[in-house]
Amino acid sequence: MLNLDMGGGAFPDDITLRVRRVGQEYCDPKKKREHRLWDTYDSLHVVLYGSGTLIAGGEEKTLSKGDVFLLYSKYEYEYYPSPTDPWSYVWVDFYSSDTRKLCEGCGLSPERPYIHLADLQNEMVLLRALYESYERDETRLECTANFLLLLSAIMRENGREPAAKERTSVGHRHIRSLVTYINNNFRLPLTVQNIAAQNHISVSRMMGLFSEEIGIPPISYLNRYRVSAACELLCKTDMPVGEIANAVGVEDRLYFSRLFKKWKGVSPREYRANATETDPFAWLKEKNIDFR
Repeated sequence: MLNLDMGGGAFPDDITLRVRRVGQEYCDPKKKREHRLWDTYDSLHVVLYGSGTLIAGGEEKTLSKGDVFLLYSKYEYEYYPSPTDPWSYVWVDFYSSDTRKLCEGCGLSPERPYIHLADLQNEMVLLRALYESYERDETRLECTANFLLLLSAIMRENGREPAAKERTSVGHRHIRSLVTYINNNFRLPLTVQNIAAQNHISVSRMMGLFSEEIGIPPISYLNRYRVSAACELLCKTDMPVGEIANAVGVEDRLYFSRLFKKWKGVSPREYRANATETDPFAWLKEKNIDFR
C-alpha cells in the first residue's frame, strides 16, 4: 500500500492506495451489458476509441473517446458498448481507503462518475507507462505511482475552468451545425463518415461532441429524428407505412418498424391508430437543440 501523506498538496492526506489490475479491452459490438457491484475495489476506465453507455443511478450516459468513468465500490452500474461503434478502454482496478476524497479533485464522484478530457495526449503516455509497469512490477509500487501521475494529469486537465467553458461554447456552435445538417438531410443515406466530412470535422471529434452536448451518438440522433418525422406523417397523412419509411430515409421497411418501436415503444400502425402525442419533436426542445 502507498500512503499519500502529501502535506496539503493536490491529493488529500493519509489515504492508502494500491493498484490491483490494469488492462485494456476492445469490446465486441455484440457484448452484453456488464452488471457491476463490487464491495472491495474501484475501477477507473479511460475511453480511447468508439462509444458506449454507462448506467449509473438510473441515468443513462453515452460516453466516447476522451471520457473517463469511475465505478465506485458498493455502487451499482451497468455498461455496454455501442453496437455500431464499440468502445475500447483502459481500466484500472484499485484499492483506496477513501476514493471519494482521492478522486474528487478530478471532478469525479459517486453522484457523477464521469468526466470528459478534451485532449488525451498526456494521459495516453501515462496510461502506457502504467500498463507497462503493471506487467513488470509484481510489488505494484511503480504501478501505483504511475496511477497517481495519471490522476494528477486528469486533475490538471479537468481543472481548467475557463478553457472548459470556452470548449463548451465552441462545442455548442459545432453541434448546432452538425444537427442542422442532419435535420436538413435526414432523408439521405447518411453515415457518421459523410456527416463528419460534410462538416469538416473528424469522426472522433463529432462523436465526442454528440456525447457532451446531446448524450447520444449521431446515428442515434439521426434515427430518432427520422422516427419523429415519421410520426408526423403517420398522424397527418394516409401514406402507407412503407412509403413513410422511404420518405424519412429508411429503405428497409422491417428495419424501419424495429427502429420505430425502439424509440416509440409501439409499431407504426399502432402509433397511427392510438396517437396522442402532440409534438413528436418535443425531445429537441427538452435538449435545447431544436434547430429545425
